[in-house]
Parts: sequence; C-alpha cells; structure tokens
Amino acid sequence: MTDTNLTTNPMIGRKTTTGPSTPPKFNKSVKISTLSMTDSEVLLDADGVAIRTALEGDGALLWTLARDSGGIDLNSPYAYMMQCRNFKNTCMVAEVFGAPAGFVTAHRVSGRTDVLFVWQVAVLREFRGLGIAHRLLAGLVEQAACLGVRKLEATVTQSNKASEALFTAFAKARGAKLDIRAGFVETDFPEDERHEAERLFTIQPIHSID
Repeated sequence: MTDTNLTTNPMIGRKTTTGPSTPPKFNKSVKISTLSMTDSEVLLDADGVAIRTALEGDGALLWTLARDSGGIDLNSPYAYMMQCRNFKNTCMVAEVFGAPAGFVTAHRVSGRTDVLFVWQVAVLREFRGLGIAHRLLAGLVEQAACLGVRKLEATVTQSNKASEALFTAFAKARGAKLDIRAGFVETDFPEDERHEAERLFTIQPIHSID
C-alpha cells in the first residue's frame, strides 16, 4: 500500500490544511549533509531541500521518519532495513538544511521491469507545505535505477486524499495519464487485520520511448 502523510496538494484545487506558510527556520549551526557522490547523490535546492538516494544503513532512519510522521502504516524496522539493503537505489530521502524530512520507498516489479511500485511516502509535519513529496517522486523516477520505467504504480485507500492528490498532481506535471482501478478489497486482508480497500493507481508514461 502507499501511505502518504503530507498536506493536500493545492495544485489540483484542494485546500492545504496543515503545514507552514513559510519555510521553517533553522539554527544556523545545523550542518548540511556532505555525503560522497559515490554513496548518494545530494543536490541542495535554493530553499534548503535536498533529495538523495537512500543508503544501505538508512533503514532505522526511515522507520523513525515513518513513526514520527504519523498517519501511515508503521511497518517493522526490519522491513525498512531490507528496503534500504535491497532497493536503496529506488528509495529516496529528503533533507532540509541537513535535517531528515521525509522519504519514499519503491522498487521495480519482478517480471515487469518497466513498472516502478511506490510503497510509502512520508513527510514530517514540520516540513510540510514545501512540496517535498512531489520532489521525492520526481527525484526517484530520474534515477539511473529507473531507466526503462514506463509505469508508476501505487495502491491508495479511498480515504487517503493526500496520496490521491499527490499522484494526481504528479501525473499532471509529467503530462502522463492516471488510471485508477480496483486493487485489494477488504476481504483480501486477514480477518484479524482488516484494512480499507486499496485502489491501484497507475501513471504512464513516466518516461517516453526514444
């Protein structure tokens, strides 16, 4: 499932209900990350936002961000550790002036290598309103590890308006088509772990074919 914890994107006409009207202030002593380009690519935007690929040791960090962002399904620390170990090149971390702010986890689908599945997107409350979730997705699909990707897939519940807004705006920004159809129904989940039905979102084309 794709969980997104962020404000509703105003690009599609919905009102932003949380998040700062201006970028948060930081202590000038905060150090900007200086990761080696061989480990993770870091590009610092004018507003202090940097989007980088995950490192193999970032699993605990992603779990902490998922926990502290609130409102998303918190998986076991092991799940995030394995994501960073096995799919670090398709997982991204956002930092604001060096402070971890959010992440996206994704992987290419076995047997359908043209498909990138987005699992979770999370942004800490204090960094919302800066378009970080959109930048995470944009940075993700431009990675060398996503070369040949034509489709982006995610599953989104009916009540998750933030994710719906994010993927709708992302598709529009890339001039791509968003298709929404049935995914998992409630009865697909274990009886003692009932979950809201998940719709399958498909965005294509992510990259044009030359």
